[in-house]
Amino acid sequence: MRTVPALALGLTLGLASLATQLHAQPAPDKPGSGGDKGDAKALLSSGLKLFAAKDYLGALSVFQTAYVRFPSAKILLNIGTTLVKLDRKAEAANAYQGYLDSPDVEPAKKVEVVKVLAGLDVDVGVVEVTVTPADAEVQLGTGEWLAPAKLARTRVTPGSFTVRARKPGWKPSEQTSTVAAGGHRTVALTLEAEPVAVKADPGGATVTTGPTGIRTVVEPERPPSKLGLLAIAHVDPQNKGGAVLVGVAFDVASRIQLQAAALLGPVSGGYAGVTVALLTGRVRPILVAGLPIFVASGARVSSRAAAGVEIAFNRHVAVVAEVGVEHVFNPEPNVVHTMFVPAVGVIGRL
Repeated sequence: MRTVPALALGLTLGLASLATQLHAQPAPDKPGSGGDKGDAKALLSSGLKLFAAKDYLGALSVFQTAYVRFPSAKILLNIGTTLVKLDRKAEAANAYQGYLDSPDVEPAKKVEVVKVLAGLDVDVGVVEVTVTPADAEVQLGTGEWLAPAKLARTRVTPGSFTVRARKPGWKPSEQTSTVAAGGHRTVALTLEAEPVAVKADPGGATVTTGPTGIRTVVEPERPPSKLGLLAIAHVDPQNKGGAVLVGVAFDVASRIQLQAAALLGPVSGGYAGVTVALLTGRVRPILVAGLPIFVASGARVSSRAAAGVEIAFNRHVAVVAEVGVEHVFNPEPNVVHTMFVPAVGVIGRL
């Protein structure tokens, strides 16, 4: 049984006369091919001389240039045979497969080429590539970027290989795999469309449209309302009492809030105060100054100073916790003037 190199050599000797015939009587131009038949003839003659002189790299370069000038299947045979001489079996197998897939393949040569290709396939791997979308470009290893159809079934040197796919407006994709000699590997790549942002509408929403035509509307998070409702419990542990502030809060600036509320408890009254946030964000340290007024055998006027934190769970709800001190300017008998009064509550905004 002959080895692949022996088969290739036998084919080379046949190709020499075949190429000489092409040099003397070239095939007619293919309609619309734009091939330069005259240049291809001259290049083919030079390539055969280099091949005979065993300058296989030089011959390969000339044959490849001739094929670009005039893409005849006969030139692919010369390319494939030269690649076998260079022990570049995967590339040779691809050239022979190109010959078999060509519309101008010669039936008399087809059987011989099939045999040579079968011998090469023992030492190379076969990779089949599919890509979605089908009009993307594909690259195998460091080769050219080609249409997926041209890499649908390709021979590669056994071992690791990488397949990449790209298309404008889509995220590139790649996959690395391995194939053994005589083996087969299927690689499927699917590209993901990249959304394309367009100008925001007057309401502030951002509309994105991907290559597939799917539109996505993203509404921006709107700032909280400046006006809110509050309910804050003040606890007086010294006098075993307390009150609940129920009222409104208004943000006069990003970090300054005015408060007005009714004091509800064993004794009632009113409250006016201001809260200053030391930071912005969802968790804000705060300083508080206020004027509570209780009605108990007359009006009892107090001042309040506190420090605490405001935690916004979202743009509608925030929780407030304070540690404060209140001083009563005109307390009732047996009531201390200055007392520790912590507070905790909630502020809701539209």
